[in-house]
Amino acid sequence: MPNTIAAQLIVDTLASQTQTVLANRLAALSHFASDFSADVKRPKDVVQVAIASAGSATLTNPTSFNSIGDSTLGATAVTLNHLYQPFGLAYSDIQNAIRLERLVKINLDKLADSIWAAATAPITVANFGAATVTGADSTVTPGSANLRALWAGVSKAGRKALIVNPGIYSQLIPTSTTSLPLSEGAYGFDGGIYYASQFPSEAKLAGFACAPEALAMAAAAPSLDHVRDGMLVSEVVPVESLGLNIYYNVWADKQTRSLVASAELMFGASKAVTSGTIASVYNP
Repeated sequence: MPNTIAAQLIVDTLASQTQTVLANRLAALSHFASDFSADVKRPKDVVQVAIASAGSATLTNPTSFNSIGDSTLGATAVTLNHLYQPFGLAYSDIQNAIRLERLVKINLDKLADSIWAAATAPITVANFGAATVTGADSTVTPGSANLRALWAGVSKAGRKALIVNPGIYSQLIPTSTTSLPLSEGAYGFDGGIYYASQFPSEAKLAGFACAPEALAMAAAAPSLDHVRDGMLVSEVVPVESLGLNIYYNVWADKQTRSLVASAELMFGASKAVTSGTIASVYNP
């Protein structure tokens, strides 16, 4: 029996897989300064992301209440790129009863890789300085001098997170009921401990401790209004834990009779405050 297009099933699958895949794969992005909006932007548009680097002094027993304080608020320019993840079914696949929903998760994994690569592209020696730690994954363990050095490298940050590759993460995960769970505050990292499958910005980069103001990120909507009427499905699915929207579209190509789909967004990242905000670990 040939396939039929169940639009609501596709929408439901997109919504559930977005939360399952992207919310988990990109959880570390919540630590950084960001401006994720639903504004429509074009490739290479620039967004100014606000960066708060210092708070006001606390007043004791004030007699005047009209002061706005002296917080330090700057801005970092972030250039957006259109990240577009295509997938779909050929006419022969449709006739063989293959459903589009089967392609959603594997393509969201690819989109997550692309977003993560773009988010961490600014983390380079040129931007943040030489490695704080150089060592094998096995040298970053609970209580080790290397783990302490990573924490110390961002010790002045108001909120500290640790993002590492699976090899280091495996050294830190609990091994018994009395071990320290990797929740916020573990090993002094009140922003949490995360793992990432790759750090494509630098060869041998294995992870980093970081402050929120190290990176500025921006996201927006691609321009779709002029083509939306021709879509079988056109949905916006929020990654609620990040405030990040993913834009999904499904349409039929009349010439090939293929079913074409995309997951897309405008996204960019830039270095922000570079002094004392990244402490990196590199493999030898």
